[in-house]
Amino acid sequence: MIKPATAALILSVTIGLTAASCASDGGDPADPEREASAQCLSHAGGLYQRKIAPLLATDRPKTCNQCHLSGIDLSLFVRDDMCETRACLLDLGLVDLADPDQSAVLGWIERAHPDSALITQEVIDQEYDAFKEFVEQIARCGGEACLGVACPAASGKQDCGSAADAEHVAFLVPEGTACDPPTIETEFRDTVYVWRDRCAPCHFSSSNGPDGPIAPQFIKVENNCNAGSLQTFHNVVTSGLIDAADPTQSLLLRKPLEVSEGGVLHGGGAKFSGTDDVMYRSILSFVEYWQGCGAEIP
Repeated sequence: MIKPATAALILSVTIGLTAASCASDGGDPADPEREASAQCLSHAGGLYQRKIAPLLATDRPKTCNQCHLSGIDLSLFVRDDMCETRACLLDLGLVDLADPDQSAVLGWIERAHPDSALITQEVIDQEYDAFKEFVEQIARCGGEACLGVACPAASGKQDCGSAADAEHVAFLVPEGTACDPPTIETEFRDTVYVWRDRCAPCHFSSSNGPDGPIAPQFIKVENNCNAGSLQTFHNVVTSGLIDAADPTQSLLLRKPLEVSEGGVLHGGGAKFSGTDDVMYRSILSFVEYWQGCGAEIP
């Protein structure tokens, strides 16, 4: 059985092909680069239908959920047409157009390992090869046919909680917590991402001022909670906001900290009154734990 979202994408690709054909039959001639990009994305849609859609069947195990938080599903990027799908792949950081082999979605699949009769090496290889071909096709297509197309949210408000109801409680990583990727990502969600509302709205990916972003937008709040947390974790690490060598020097801790307490100037003002602040202690707990786990980029 194929998920409704997958079926909708397949149908929309077919409709999109028909619409593109009709548009080119009359009226002003289409821009050659845009038309070439559209045709390329149409081929990507066909590739999706043949090789990706079967992998998203509801009764088939997916390696992505073996290596990442429950709820991170490879169908997360499926939207109503290939331009929206492309936008979501980029917005979620799943595809690297400059170097497709380094795309996060391929890394997720590659990290899986055979551990049951359901997730075998054959399953892993099938997913990897199919997505590699799909990602390479997307990268070849360019974005001329998708100018101005953004990734629409899959749903409205996130269903994960925040620390608003427990503002006086520090969320600390328990001693002896395992270091496998799903556990690390869960701990980030429950000790760091849970405090995201203190950074609203300036650092939220959904917030823009009249002249564009008013601050680095490293906190992902679109899509579901686990996806937002995982992308935020990736952004925090790759943006250099965490100092694995000396966790207390992490900008994620020092920027919101009162300057008189050892913080650095923050355009949004101090968020931590001192190092005994429960959010400070929660984040430090995670960074020290992540450091002890090898500090790998998620």
